[in-house]
Amino acid sequence: MKKKALGLVAAVMLAACGTKEKATEKVLNIQSTDEIQSADTAFAASNIATITANMNFYNGLYTYDLDNQLIAADADDMPTISEDGTVYTIKLKETATWSNGDPVTANDYVYAWRRMVDPDLGAPYAYMFDGTIDNATEIMAGELAVSELGVQAVDDKTLEITLENPAAYFTDLLTVPAYYPQNQEVVEAAGDQYGATSDSAVYNGPFVLTEWDAATGNTWTFAKNVHYWDVDNVNLDAVNFQYLPETATALNLYDSAQLDVIELTGNFAVQNQNNEDYQTYPIPRTNYIEVNHETPGLDNLNIRRAIYQAIDREAFVDNILQNGSIASNGFVSREVAWNPDTDADFRDDATIETDYDLEDAKEKWENGLAEADFDSLSLEMVAADDEESQIFAEYIQSQLTENLPGIEVIIRTMPSSARFAALSDGDYDLGVTFWQADFGDPINYLERFDSTITRGNYQYDELDELVAQSRAQALDPSGRWETLITLEKAGLDDYAVQIPVYQAILENPHVSDINRPGQSYINYRWADIQTAE
Repeated sequence: MKKKALGLVAAVMLAACGTKEKATEKVLNIQSTDEIQSADTAFAASNIATITANMNFYNGLYTYDLDNQLIAADADDMPTISEDGTVYTIKLKETATWSNGDPVTANDYVYAWRRMVDPDLGAPYAYMFDGTIDNATEIMAGELAVSELGVQAVDDKTLEITLENPAAYFTDLLTVPAYYPQNQEVVEAAGDQYGATSDSAVYNGPFVLTEWDAATGNTWTFAKNVHYWDVDNVNLDAVNFQYLPETATALNLYDSAQLDVIELTGNFAVQNQNNEDYQTYPIPRTNYIEVNHETPGLDNLNIRRAIYQAIDREAFVDNILQNGSIASNGFVSREVAWNPDTDADFRDDATIETDYDLEDAKEKWENGLAEADFDSLSLEMVAADDEESQIFAEYIQSQLTENLPGIEVIIRTMPSSARFAALSDGDYDLGVTFWQADFGDPINYLERFDSTITRGNYQYDELDELVAQSRAQALDPSGRWETLITLEKAGLDDYAVQIPVYQAILENPHVSDINRPGQSYINYRWADIQTAE
């Protein structure tokens, strides 16, 4: 059952009639607190800007509509599924076309998916194929050729997919960029520069990327794709983005009608709550502290639990952020998934016991230091350079240093791309980061506890076994639900593998139908804006 998710992060929209574009054009100007890292769907995993961009200038087989319902995109209709739930047959739209005029074919999907699981490429989201598409695990381990992946083009417009096991959420999974097509001729012609500039790729979505390259890409534009099969229902002529991590700068540009959408944090959110443009909207994102279990001290469970319990989450969202965010000590975001029998929110069914408890935190801290034979502990915490990340990092630093005697937390600030690289490479002790839903199922969060996927450098057999068990229960929704609850509780209460803190924008009525599905990222396909008279 799909529902609208509840909101978290503050943002401001102003009518496009205030922009400097010609009155006959519909152009939206938006602040981005991240930069695009690649126009290659194989690498659309580094940050929100990159994933959002790829979901707007590419199409997958399916997407979410304005009512948060799963609908066909490149596909002609919903899939035909075999009786045992392992074989999906999908017809593509005859009108699906690339921005260079080439037809989108079933082979474009076969090529893209084989490329995704190629171990030589090292695509970050390849794990979404592991244990899902038949033979993906063996291919990623170098044991089988990519041609053995369980996907084939029956003909130019028919795709057949074989799963390793039934997966109740597989059609939702097909909405994420990792499962989008790629034009083989264009990819191979561009070589290692594919996706490094807007001109090095072709696009099959409602927009095309223009005026961008990875080296200097602090601005970029989505322009209407005239070859898109549903171009008549794309209202905007362009969406312009500008990378602005500082809220004060963005607010000045908003006030001078140079931006239509900005994000507000901290005092800026508080100061603008009476602004008639101020509204909140849904984001299924959990902000948390990633923990490197190989760091001396953080390999101790009591120390990890002490850090978990030393953070007052309610005080942070109520007194510091004040932007609609909600405190959370669980990892799966609220209003992403619901109990198949009772319709209860996962967050209500999966109660995590570990939470702010200063007295218990101090006791565990002292026990942990003694067990590790430490008198004190110095930790480096990496954080992105946008304002909200800085506020988050500084709050965590103050909470830990005030509440845990002998701890030192040094913040290392960097652009979001560098933060992502540091976490991926294990070059951190603590990391201020987030996870946003790619599709509407708890496993999208909880599979990150698996030792083959996590960036935390740990292996707990119980967690690996629970992930595997949930995958084997696709035909038993109730049993699978209970397994996922057990998995989250084990990961957080029993092992404190990471430390969730909170789930995390103003919208002018001149702007309408920006799609913010509860299980995915922002889509501008149906967005509209009143132009100046």
